[in-house]
Amino acid sequence: MTSGGISPVDDPRLLVAGGSRVDAGKTTFSVGLLAHLASRGHEPVGVKPRAGNDYWFDHDDYRIATADGRLYGKDARRLATASVRQLDERTDPDSDRSGGHMPAITPESLNPVHRLWRPTPGRTGMLGDPDRTFLCDRIGGGADPRNSRFVVNGAAEEAGLLPADVSDRLPLAEATRVHDLEAFNRVMREAYLPVFDRFVDRIGSHSDAVVMESYADIAIPVDVGGDEDGSSPTIGIDAVAVVAPGHVRIYDGDRYVRAREVASGSAREGTREEHTEAVTAMIEPVSRAELPALSGDARGDPDRVAAAYADAYEVLVEAI
Repeated sequence: MTSGGISPVDDPRLLVAGGSRVDAGKTTFSVGLLAHLASRGHEPVGVKPRAGNDYWFDHDDYRIATADGRLYGKDARRLATASVRQLDERTDPDSDRSGGHMPAITPESLNPVHRLWRPTPGRTGMLGDPDRTFLCDRIGGGADPRNSRFVVNGAAEEAGLLPADVSDRLPLAEATRVHDLEAFNRVMREAYLPVFDRFVDRIGSHSDAVVMESYADIAIPVDVGGDEDGSSPTIGIDAVAVVAPGHVRIYDGDRYVRAREVASGSAREGTREEHTEAVTAMIEPVSRAELPALSGDARGDPDRVAAAYADAYEVLVEAI
């Protein structure tokens, strides 16, 4: 990136993934990166294709979102606040921010699927996770959260695991109910995959910088390689930042994507998710950088994060 100007790649696609620790600092790194790119002339947008939170452990975040009958998490809210522009809306090519018609940057527009969990000690949920159970998913929503669709774990609901205020605070009366893994996989194919495909298509066609944050320690949150027959969208990732407490490793985007495909055996969405370390074990980083510890106040200010992590961000964009 040239000093004070646009990156040599005018619309870079940057992936921020986490190492073995779920709380590695991905979102803090991502919002600072958005501020860094904005200071260099970009109008970046941050996206988090998949996210989730826990009804018990993240109850404050749950209550903030559901107060308006919506479901999203703190990470998506932070990304929306730090983003400069919305993902391009190709369905409304005449939209113009100066005319007031550009859709709002809502958490839902950056995060097409959000999952709500609850702890269930001693019980393995439908999705095979020990000691916790998935309650419901919000799919889509975009700039207008009223377009959201909900999918409820019907088995958990029948077992009395769905808290009453979840049904009170979210529009679940017309939600799709799934009672077993077979039914859930069918809904995944019919409802989730088209949403992810459209979202990846929008990322690929967006006319400025995109920072995509993964979730947990998953290497890539959506399929970015498409199908051989061209039936699903594809995007290129220019560089990858794998964040861990105190440092970040930078990888070439093409090599990282190829390594992920080798690790999974397929590039298509719906295959087993690969963990970041399974991918990075196959390739060497092109660079590394230290990340200083930040106070809570600093982490909440994208510009302060951008200043503190400036050296790491310069290393990242030099890898494009």
